[in-house]
Amino acid sequence: MFRKFVDRAEELNSLEKEYTNGGFSFTVIYGRRRIGKTELITHYIRDKPHIYFLADHRGTSTNVERFRKRAADFFDDFEPRVEGFDDVFEYIAKKWDREEKLVVAIDEFSYLVQQDGSIPSVFQLITDEILRERPVHLILCGSSISMMEKSTLAHSSPLYGRRTGQIQTKPIPFRHIQQFFPDISLEECMQIYGVTGGIPYYLLFFDPEKEFAANLENNVFATDAVLYEEGDFLLREELREPATFMNILYAIATGASRPAEIATRAYLQPKDISYYLKILMKLGFVSRQHPIADKPATKKTIYRLEDNFLRFWFRFVLPHKDELEPGNVVPVLEDIKKNYDRFLGMTFEDVGKETLIHLNSAGKLPFTFRKIGRQWGKIAAAARGKNDYEIDLVALNAESRDILFCECKWQKQKVGPDVYYSLKEKGGFVDWHSEGQKHFALISRAGFTPRMREIAEEEKVILIGLADMIKG
Repeated sequence: MFRKFVDRAEELNSLEKEYTNGGFSFTVIYGRRRIGKTELITHYIRDKPHIYFLADHRGTSTNVERFRKRAADFFDDFEPRVEGFDDVFEYIAKKWDREEKLVVAIDEFSYLVQQDGSIPSVFQLITDEILRERPVHLILCGSSISMMEKSTLAHSSPLYGRRTGQIQTKPIPFRHIQQFFPDISLEECMQIYGVTGGIPYYLLFFDPEKEFAANLENNVFATDAVLYEEGDFLLREELREPATFMNILYAIATGASRPAEIATRAYLQPKDISYYLKILMKLGFVSRQHPIADKPATKKTIYRLEDNFLRFWFRFVLPHKDELEPGNVVPVLEDIKKNYDRFLGMTFEDVGKETLIHLNSAGKLPFTFRKIGRQWGKIAAAARGKNDYEIDLVALNAESRDILFCECKWQKQKVGPDVYYSLKEKGGFVDWHSEGQKHFALISRAGFTPRMREIAEEEKVILIGLADMIKG
Protein backbone atom coordinates (compact mmCIF):
# COMPACT_ATOMS: atom_id res chain seq x y z
CA MET A 1 0.00 0.00 0.00
CA PHE A 2 1.18 3.53 -0.74
CA ARG A 3 0.68 6.32 1.79
CA LYS A 4 -0.06 9.89 0.82
CA PHE A 5 -1.50 12.82 2.75
CA VAL A 6 -4.12 14.49 0.56
CA ASP A 7 -6.33 17.55 1.11
CA ARG A 8 -7.30 18.36 4.74
CA ALA A 9 -6.20 21.98 4.30
CA GLU A 10 -9.27 23.30 6.14
CA GLU A 11 -8.76 20.93 9.07
CA LEU A 12 -5.05 21.73 9.32
CA ASN A 13 -5.78 25.47 9.22
CA SER A 14 -8.24 25.04 12.08
CA LEU A 15 -5.67 23.16 14.17
CA GLU A 16 -2.94 25.68 13.39
CA LYS A 17 -5.24 28.50 14.46
CA GLU A 18 -5.78 26.75 17.79
CA TYR A 19 -2.05 26.31 18.18
CA THR A 20 -1.23 29.97 17.59
CA ASN A 21 -3.91 31.16 20.01
CA GLY A 22 -2.39 32.09 23.34
CA GLY A 23 -2.82 29.83 26.36
CA PHE A 24 -4.78 26.60 26.57
CA SER A 25 -6.77 25.22 23.64
CA PHE A 26 -8.90 22.10 23.39
CA THR A 27 -9.99 20.47 20.12
CA VAL A 28 -12.35 17.52 19.66
CA ILE A 29 -11.79 15.50 16.47
CA TYR A 30 -14.27 12.81 15.48
CA GLY A 31 -15.44 10.90 12.44
CA ARG A 32 -16.06 7.39 11.13
CA ARG A 33 -13.38 4.74 11.22
CA ARG A 34 -10.66 4.80 8.55
CA ILE A 35 -11.33 8.40 7.52
CA GLY A 36 -7.86 9.70 8.34
CA LYS A 37 -8.14 11.29 11.79
CA THR A 38 -4.85 9.80 13.03
CA GLU A 39 -3.10 10.81 9.82
CA LEU A 40 -4.43 14.36 10.27
CA ILE A 41 -3.10 14.53 13.83
CA THR A 42 0.25 13.01 12.83
CA HIS A 43 0.62 15.57 10.04
CA TYR A 44 -0.28 18.43 12.38
CA ILE A 45 2.08 17.50 15.24
CA ARG A 46 5.10 16.48 13.15
CA ASP A 47 6.89 19.84 13.62
CA LYS A 48 5.62 20.60 17.15
CA PRO A 49 6.51 19.36 20.63
CA HIS A 50 3.92 16.70 21.34
CA ILE A 51 2.80 13.72 23.35
CA TYR A 52 0.70 11.39 21.22
CA PHE A 53 -1.18 8.58 22.97
CA LEU A 54 -3.34 5.88 21.39
CA ALA A 55 -5.87 4.53 23.91
CA ASP A 56 -7.06 0.94 23.85
CA HIS A 57 -9.88 -1.17 25.33
CA ARG A 58 -7.99 -2.43 28.40
CA GLY A 59 -9.47 -0.02 30.93
CA THR A 60 -8.38 3.05 32.85
CA SER A 61 -5.52 1.61 34.92
CA THR A 62 -3.66 0.10 31.98
CA ASN A 63 -4.13 3.20 29.84
CA VAL A 64 -2.99 5.53 32.62
CA GLU A 65 0.15 3.40 33.02
CA ARG A 66 0.87 3.60 29.29
CA PHE A 67 0.11 7.33 29.12
CA ARG A 68 2.34 7.96 32.13
CA LYS A 69 5.22 6.21 30.38
CA ARG A 70 4.69 8.24 27.20
CA ALA A 71 4.81 11.47 29.19
CA ALA A 72 7.97 10.45 31.06
CA ASP A 73 9.66 9.40 27.81
CA PHE A 74 8.85 12.79 26.29
CA PHE A 75 10.53 14.59 29.19
CA ASP A 76 13.36 12.02 29.32
CA ASP A 77 12.46 11.49 32.96
CA PHE A 78 11.69 8.70 35.42
CA GLU A 79 8.05 7.66 35.45
CA PRO A 80 6.09 9.59 38.10
CA ARG A 81 4.29 7.56 40.76
CA VAL A 82 0.78 8.64 39.83
CA GLU A 83 -2.40 6.65 39.28
CA GLY A 84 -4.93 8.80 37.38
CA PHE A 85 -5.13 10.77 34.15
CA ASP A 86 -5.48 13.95 36.18
CA ASP A 87 -2.25 13.10 38.03
CA VAL A 88 -0.37 12.54 34.76
CA PHE A 89 -1.60 15.89 33.43
CA GLU A 90 -0.49 17.55 36.68
CA TYR A 91 2.94 16.08 36.00
CA ILE A 92 2.92 17.32 32.38
CA ALA A 93 1.79 20.82 33.43
CA LYS A 94 4.61 21.09 35.97
CA LYS A 95 7.29 19.73 33.66
CA TRP A 96 6.37 21.87 30.65
CA ASP A 97 8.02 25.18 31.46
CA ARG A 98 8.41 26.60 27.96
CA GLU A 99 6.30 29.33 26.34
CA GLU A 100 5.93 27.24 23.18
CA LYS A 101 2.69 25.31 23.12
CA LEU A 102 2.77 21.56 23.80
CA VAL A 103 0.31 19.34 21.92
CA VAL A 104 -1.17 16.44 23.89
CA ALA A 105 -3.23 14.22 21.60
CA ILE A 106 -5.27 11.30 22.93
CA ASP A 107 -6.45 9.13 20.05
CA GLU A 108 -9.46 6.80 20.38
CA PHE A 109 -10.64 8.67 23.45
CA SER A 110 -13.99 6.91 22.98
CA TYR A 111 -12.33 3.62 24.03
CA LEU A 112 -11.57 5.15 27.44
CA VAL A 113 -15.18 6.32 27.85
CA GLN A 114 -16.59 2.95 26.83
CA GLN A 115 -14.68 1.28 29.65
CA ASP A 116 -15.08 4.00 32.29
CA GLY A 117 -18.03 6.39 32.40
CA SER A 118 -16.23 8.73 34.79
CA ILE A 119 -13.60 9.70 32.18
CA PRO A 120 -15.45 12.82 30.88
CA SER A 121 -15.65 14.15 34.46
CA VAL A 122 -11.93 13.48 34.97
CA PHE A 123 -11.14 15.43 31.81
CA GLN A 124 -13.43 18.23 32.93
CA LEU A 125 -11.14 18.58 35.96
CA ILE A 126 -8.09 18.44 33.68
CA THR A 127 -9.38 21.21 31.38
CA ASP A 128 -10.81 23.43 34.13
CA GLU A 129 -8.14 23.24 36.81
CA ILE A 130 -4.92 21.69 35.50
CA LEU A 131 -4.44 22.95 31.93
CA ARG A 132 -6.57 26.07 31.93
CA GLU A 133 -3.68 28.52 32.21
CA ARG A 134 -1.05 26.36 30.54
CA PRO A 135 0.34 26.59 26.95
CA VAL A 136 -1.10 23.22 25.97
CA HIS A 137 -3.21 22.15 23.00
CA LEU A 138 -5.28 19.16 24.13
CA ILE A 139 -6.76 17.00 21.37
CA LEU A 140 -9.32 14.29 22.09
CA CYS A 141 -10.01 12.12 19.04
CA GLY A 142 -12.35 9.19 18.50
CA SER A 143 -13.93 6.98 15.84
CA SER A 144 -17.17 6.15 17.63
CA ILE A 145 -19.24 9.10 16.50
CA SER A 146 -22.07 8.41 18.95
CA MET A 147 -19.68 8.00 21.88
CA MET A 148 -17.65 11.11 21.02
CA GLU A 149 -20.75 13.24 20.68
CA LYS A 150 -22.16 11.91 23.95
CA SER A 151 -18.93 12.22 25.94
CA THR A 152 -17.53 15.51 24.63
CA LEU A 153 -20.08 17.52 22.63
CA ALA A 154 -23.51 16.83 24.13
CA HIS A 155 -25.07 19.33 26.54
CA SER A 156 -25.18 16.58 29.18
CA SER A 157 -21.43 15.93 28.98
CA PRO A 158 -19.16 17.32 31.73
CA LEU A 159 -16.91 18.52 28.89
CA TYR A 160 -19.66 20.53 27.21
CA GLY A 161 -18.56 24.08 26.50
CA ARG A 162 -14.89 23.42 27.27
CA ARG A 163 -13.68 22.86 23.72
CA THR A 164 -12.24 25.77 21.77
CA GLY A 165 -12.55 23.91 18.46
CA GLN A 166 -14.07 20.80 16.94
CA ILE A 167 -13.49 18.96 13.68
CA GLN A 168 -15.73 16.31 12.19
CA THR A 169 -13.54 14.72 9.55
CA LYS A 170 -15.32 14.13 6.26
CA PRO A 171 -14.44 11.94 3.26
CA ILE A 172 -11.97 13.31 0.72
CA PRO A 173 -13.88 15.03 -2.15
CA PHE A 174 -13.73 13.40 -5.57
CA ARG A 175 -11.92 16.43 -6.98
CA HIS A 176 -8.83 15.34 -5.01
CA ILE A 177 -8.99 11.68 -6.04
CA GLN A 178 -6.36 11.90 -8.77
CA GLN A 179 -3.80 12.94 -6.20
CA PHE A 180 -4.06 9.34 -5.02
CA PHE A 181 -4.08 7.91 -8.56
CA PRO A 182 -2.32 10.35 -10.92
CA ASP A 183 -1.70 7.75 -13.63
CA ILE A 184 -5.17 6.29 -14.17
CA SER A 185 -8.18 7.66 -16.03
CA LEU A 186 -10.96 9.62 -14.37
CA GLU A 187 -13.41 6.85 -15.24
CA GLU A 188 -11.25 4.40 -13.30
CA CYS A 189 -11.08 6.91 -10.45
CA MET A 190 -14.88 7.02 -10.41
CA GLN A 191 -15.01 3.21 -10.29
CA ILE A 192 -12.76 3.20 -7.24
CA TYR A 193 -14.69 6.07 -5.65
CA GLY A 194 -17.87 4.04 -6.01
CA VAL A 195 -16.38 1.45 -3.67
CA THR A 196 -14.40 3.61 -1.27
CA GLY A 197 -16.02 7.01 -1.29
CA GLY A 198 -13.37 9.41 -0.05
CA ILE A 199 -12.14 7.22 2.81
CA PRO A 200 -8.33 7.45 2.60
CA TYR A 201 -7.65 4.09 4.26
CA TYR A 202 -9.82 2.25 1.73
CA LEU A 203 -8.16 4.05 -1.17
CA LEU A 204 -4.80 2.67 -0.06
CA PHE A 205 -5.89 -0.86 -0.99
CA PHE A 206 -6.34 -0.04 -4.68
CA ASP A 207 -3.20 -0.64 -6.68
CA PRO A 208 -3.22 1.69 -9.72
CA GLU A 209 -1.15 -0.84 -11.67
CA LYS A 210 -3.85 -3.51 -11.39
CA GLU A 211 -7.23 -3.81 -13.07
CA PHE A 212 -10.27 -2.69 -11.07
CA ALA A 213 -11.68 -6.24 -10.95
CA ALA A 214 -8.35 -7.61 -9.69
CA ASN A 215 -8.28 -5.02 -6.90
CA LEU A 216 -11.78 -6.02 -5.88
CA GLU A 217 -10.94 -9.71 -5.97
CA ASN A 218 -7.81 -9.29 -3.85
CA ASN A 219 -8.88 -6.58 -1.41
CA VAL A 220 -12.67 -6.75 -1.04
CA PHE A 221 -13.92 -10.19 -2.09
CA ALA A 222 -11.13 -12.32 -0.56
CA THR A 223 -12.22 -13.67 2.84
CA ASP A 224 -8.86 -12.78 4.40
CA ALA A 225 -8.98 -9.18 3.10
CA VAL A 226 -9.52 -6.31 5.55
CA LEU A 227 -12.40 -4.85 3.55
CA TYR A 228 -14.28 -8.16 3.32
CA GLU A 229 -15.61 -7.85 6.89
CA GLU A 230 -15.39 -4.06 7.11
CA GLY A 231 -19.12 -3.42 6.70
CA ASP A 232 -19.96 -5.76 9.55
CA PHE A 233 -17.15 -4.34 11.69
CA LEU A 234 -18.29 -0.73 11.17
CA LEU A 235 -21.74 -1.52 12.52
CA ARG A 236 -20.52 -3.58 15.47
CA GLU A 237 -18.23 -0.71 16.47
CA GLU A 238 -21.16 1.72 16.75
CA LEU A 239 -24.30 -0.31 17.44
CA ARG A 240 -25.61 -2.71 20.08
CA GLU A 241 -28.10 -4.41 17.77
CA PRO A 242 -26.14 -4.76 14.52
CA ALA A 243 -28.40 -7.47 13.07
CA THR A 244 -31.45 -5.20 12.92
CA PHE A 245 -29.47 -2.34 11.46
CA MET A 246 -27.88 -4.67 8.91
CA ASN A 247 -31.34 -5.70 7.71
CA ILE A 248 -32.32 -2.04 7.34
CA LEU A 249 -29.17 -1.09 5.44
CA TYR A 250 -29.50 -4.12 3.20
CA ALA A 251 -33.11 -3.18 2.43
CA ILE A 252 -32.08 0.34 1.44
CA ALA A 253 -29.05 -0.87 -0.55
CA THR A 254 -31.26 -3.18 -2.59
CA GLY A 255 -33.85 -0.59 -3.52
CA ALA A 256 -36.18 0.16 -0.60
CA SER A 257 -36.43 3.89 0.04
CA ARG A 258 -39.72 4.65 1.80
CA PRO A 259 -40.18 3.90 5.52
CA ALA A 260 -42.95 1.31 5.17
CA GLU A 261 -41.09 -0.52 2.42
CA ILE A 262 -37.83 -0.50 4.41
CA ALA A 263 -39.64 -1.82 7.50
CA THR A 264 -41.24 -4.67 5.55
CA ARG A 265 -37.95 -5.78 3.99
CA ALA A 266 -36.14 -5.47 7.34
CA TYR A 267 -38.78 -7.57 9.16
CA LEU A 268 -39.89 -4.67 11.36
CA GLN A 269 -43.20 -3.07 12.21
CA PRO A 270 -43.62 0.27 10.36
CA LYS A 271 -44.10 2.06 13.70
CA ASP A 272 -40.61 0.98 14.82
CA ILE A 273 -38.57 1.93 11.76
CA SER A 274 -38.16 5.64 12.57
CA TYR A 275 -36.19 4.83 15.76
CA TYR A 276 -33.57 2.87 13.84
CA LEU A 277 -33.41 5.31 10.92
CA LYS A 278 -32.74 8.22 13.29
CA ILE A 279 -29.73 6.39 14.74
CA LEU A 280 -28.38 5.56 11.27
CA MET A 281 -28.80 9.20 10.21
CA LYS A 282 -26.97 10.42 13.31
CA LEU A 283 -24.07 8.13 12.43
CA GLY A 284 -24.01 9.48 8.88
CA PHE A 285 -24.77 6.10 7.32
CA VAL A 286 -28.22 7.08 6.02
CA SER A 287 -29.75 10.36 4.85
CA ARG A 288 -33.38 11.44 4.73
CA GLN A 289 -34.43 13.34 1.63
CA HIS A 290 -37.43 15.44 0.63
CA PRO A 291 -38.09 17.02 -2.77
CA ILE A 292 -35.88 20.09 -2.47
CA ALA A 293 -38.29 22.53 -4.13
CA ASP A 294 -41.36 21.40 -2.16
CA LYS A 295 -42.65 23.14 0.93
CA PRO A 296 -40.89 22.20 4.20
CA ALA A 297 -44.06 20.51 5.46
CA THR A 298 -44.06 17.96 2.63
CA LYS A 299 -44.64 14.35 3.63
CA LYS A 300 -42.70 13.00 0.66
CA THR A 301 -39.73 11.27 2.24
CA ILE A 302 -37.16 8.77 1.06
CA TYR A 303 -34.05 7.32 2.68
CA ARG A 304 -30.80 6.36 1.02
CA LEU A 305 -27.39 5.07 2.04
CA GLU A 306 -25.02 8.00 2.43
CA ASP A 307 -21.81 6.03 3.02
CA ASN A 308 -20.34 4.86 -0.30
CA PHE A 309 -18.48 1.89 1.11
CA LEU A 310 -21.52 0.57 3.00
CA ARG A 311 -23.64 1.03 -0.09
CA PHE A 312 -21.16 -1.09 -2.08
CA TRP A 313 -20.67 -3.64 0.68
CA PHE A 314 -24.39 -4.24 1.18
CA ARG A 315 -25.03 -4.41 -2.56
CA PHE A 316 -22.13 -6.58 -3.71
CA VAL A 317 -20.38 -8.24 -0.75
CA LEU A 318 -23.10 -9.31 1.69
CA PRO A 319 -25.43 -10.89 -0.92
CA HIS A 320 -22.56 -13.00 -2.29
CA LYS A 321 -21.09 -14.22 0.99
CA ASP A 322 -22.35 -17.79 0.52
CA GLU A 323 -20.25 -18.00 -2.65
CA LEU A 324 -17.32 -15.95 -1.40
CA GLU A 325 -16.76 -17.95 1.79
CA PRO A 326 -15.55 -21.04 -0.10
CA GLY A 327 -13.57 -18.82 -2.47
CA ASN A 328 -15.91 -18.63 -5.47
CA VAL A 329 -15.58 -15.05 -6.81
CA VAL A 330 -17.07 -15.72 -10.26
CA PRO A 331 -20.72 -14.79 -9.39
CA VAL A 332 -19.82 -11.48 -7.75
CA LEU A 333 -17.45 -10.50 -10.55
CA GLU A 334 -20.23 -11.25 -13.05
CA ASP A 335 -22.59 -9.14 -10.96
CA ILE A 336 -20.04 -6.29 -11.03
CA LYS A 337 -19.60 -6.60 -14.79
CA LYS A 338 -23.34 -6.54 -15.40
CA ASN A 339 -24.57 -4.01 -12.83
CA TYR A 340 -21.74 -1.83 -11.58
CA ASP A 341 -22.23 0.92 -14.17
CA ARG A 342 -25.85 1.27 -13.10
CA PHE A 343 -24.78 1.27 -9.46
CA LEU A 344 -22.32 4.10 -10.19
CA GLY A 345 -25.16 6.33 -11.39
CA MET A 346 -25.95 7.32 -7.81
CA THR A 347 -22.27 7.88 -7.00
CA PHE A 348 -22.01 10.10 -10.08
CA GLU A 349 -24.98 12.14 -8.86
CA ASP A 350 -23.29 12.57 -5.48
CA VAL A 351 -20.10 13.78 -7.16
CA GLY A 352 -22.19 16.08 -9.35
CA LYS A 353 -23.74 17.58 -6.23
CA GLU A 354 -20.29 17.96 -4.68
CA THR A 355 -19.11 19.71 -7.86
CA LEU A 356 -22.01 22.16 -7.89
CA ILE A 357 -21.46 22.97 -4.21
CA HIS A 358 -17.78 23.65 -4.94
CA LEU A 359 -18.63 25.87 -7.93
CA ASN A 360 -21.23 27.66 -5.84
CA SER A 361 -18.76 28.45 -3.05
CA ALA A 362 -16.30 29.71 -5.68
CA GLY A 363 -18.93 32.03 -7.20
CA LYS A 364 -18.77 30.28 -10.58
CA LEU A 365 -22.51 29.74 -11.09
CA PRO A 366 -25.10 32.22 -12.45
CA PHE A 367 -26.42 32.73 -8.91
CA THR A 368 -25.58 31.65 -5.38
CA PHE A 369 -27.84 28.82 -4.31
CA ARG A 370 -28.85 28.15 -0.70
CA LYS A 371 -30.24 24.63 -1.05
CA ILE A 372 -29.49 21.65 -3.28
CA GLY A 373 -30.97 18.17 -3.54
CA ARG A 374 -33.12 15.84 -5.58
CA GLN A 375 -36.60 16.66 -6.84
CA TRP A 376 -39.49 14.36 -7.67
CA GLY A 377 -43.25 14.54 -7.85
CA LYS A 378 -46.43 14.02 -9.88
CA ILE A 379 -47.30 15.40 -13.28
CA ALA A 380 -50.73 16.99 -13.26
CA ALA A 381 -53.24 15.57 -15.78
CA ALA A 382 -50.86 12.81 -16.92
CA ALA A 383 -52.07 9.23 -17.16
CA ARG A 384 -51.52 6.99 -14.16
CA GLY A 385 -48.20 5.17 -14.44
CA LYS A 386 -46.81 8.01 -16.56
CA ASN A 387 -47.35 10.83 -14.10
CA ASP A 388 -44.08 10.72 -12.14
CA TYR A 389 -41.03 12.84 -12.76
CA GLU A 390 -37.55 12.90 -11.17
CA ILE A 391 -34.72 15.41 -11.49
CA ASP A 392 -31.26 14.39 -10.33
CA LEU A 393 -30.28 17.73 -8.79
CA VAL A 394 -32.07 20.99 -8.16
CA ALA A 395 -30.36 24.02 -6.59
CA LEU A 396 -32.28 27.11 -5.58
CA ASN A 397 -32.30 30.45 -3.84
CA ALA A 398 -35.73 31.31 -2.45
CA GLU A 399 -34.82 34.98 -2.01
CA SER A 400 -33.60 35.67 -5.53
CA ARG A 401 -36.04 33.04 -6.86
CA ASP A 402 -33.37 31.53 -9.09
CA ILE A 403 -33.45 27.79 -9.66
CA LEU A 404 -31.03 25.41 -11.37
CA PHE A 405 -32.08 22.07 -12.83
CA CYS A 406 -29.36 19.49 -13.43
CA GLU A 407 -29.21 16.04 -15.02
CA CYS A 408 -26.28 13.67 -14.34
CA LYS A 409 -25.53 11.02 -16.97
CA TRP A 410 -23.11 8.18 -16.22
CA GLN A 411 -23.34 6.68 -19.70
CA LYS A 412 -20.85 5.88 -22.44
CA GLN A 413 -22.69 7.97 -25.04
CA LYS A 414 -22.20 11.71 -25.29
CA VAL A 415 -25.12 13.74 -24.01
CA GLY A 416 -27.20 15.34 -26.74
CA PRO A 417 -30.09 17.83 -26.98
CA ASP A 418 -32.68 15.17 -26.13
CA VAL A 419 -31.43 15.02 -22.53
CA TYR A 420 -31.49 18.81 -22.27
CA TYR A 421 -35.02 19.16 -23.66
CA SER A 422 -36.26 16.39 -21.36
CA LEU A 423 -34.74 18.24 -18.41
CA LYS A 424 -36.44 21.49 -19.47
CA GLU A 425 -39.75 19.66 -19.67
CA LYS A 426 -39.35 18.17 -16.20
CA GLY A 427 -38.32 21.57 -14.84
CA GLY A 428 -41.70 22.84 -15.98
CA PHE A 429 -43.43 20.39 -13.62
CA VAL A 430 -41.80 21.95 -10.57
CA ASP A 431 -43.97 24.44 -8.72
CA TRP A 432 -41.65 27.43 -8.58
CA HIS A 433 -42.02 31.20 -8.73
CA SER A 434 -43.29 32.12 -12.19
CA GLU A 435 -41.10 35.22 -12.24
CA GLY A 436 -38.02 33.31 -11.10
CA GLN A 437 -35.04 32.71 -13.38
CA LYS A 438 -34.51 29.11 -14.52
CA HIS A 439 -31.02 27.76 -15.23
CA PHE A 440 -29.96 24.38 -16.57
CA ALA A 441 -26.88 22.18 -16.19
CA LEU A 442 -25.81 18.83 -17.62
CA ILE A 443 -23.13 16.63 -16.07
CA SER A 444 -21.77 13.90 -18.33
CA ARG A 445 -19.29 11.05 -18.10
CA ALA A 446 -18.66 10.95 -21.86
CA GLY A 447 -18.96 14.61 -22.75
CA PHE A 448 -21.40 16.31 -25.12
CA THR A 449 -22.35 16.19 -28.79
CA PRO A 450 -21.37 19.14 -31.01
CA ARG A 451 -25.02 20.13 -31.32
CA MET A 452 -25.46 20.13 -27.53
CA ARG A 453 -22.43 22.39 -27.21
CA GLU A 454 -23.96 24.80 -29.74
CA ILE A 455 -27.24 24.90 -27.83
CA ALA A 456 -25.37 25.37 -24.55
CA GLU A 457 -23.60 28.38 -26.02
CA GLU A 458 -26.87 29.86 -27.28
CA GLU A 459 -28.97 29.18 -24.16
CA LYS A 460 -26.25 29.42 -21.48
CA VAL A 461 -26.56 25.82 -20.37
CA ILE A 462 -23.83 24.76 -17.94
CA LEU A 463 -21.92 21.73 -19.21
CA ILE A 464 -19.74 19.77 -16.81
CA GLY A 465 -17.57 16.82 -17.78
CA LEU A 466 -15.40 14.48 -15.72
CA ALA A 467 -12.35 16.72 -16.13
CA ASP A 468 -14.32 19.66 -14.69
CA MET A 469 -15.07 17.66 -11.55
CA ILE A 470 -11.45 17.56 -10.43
CA LYS A 471 -10.64 21.24 -10.89
CA GLY A 472 -9.73 23.07 -7.69
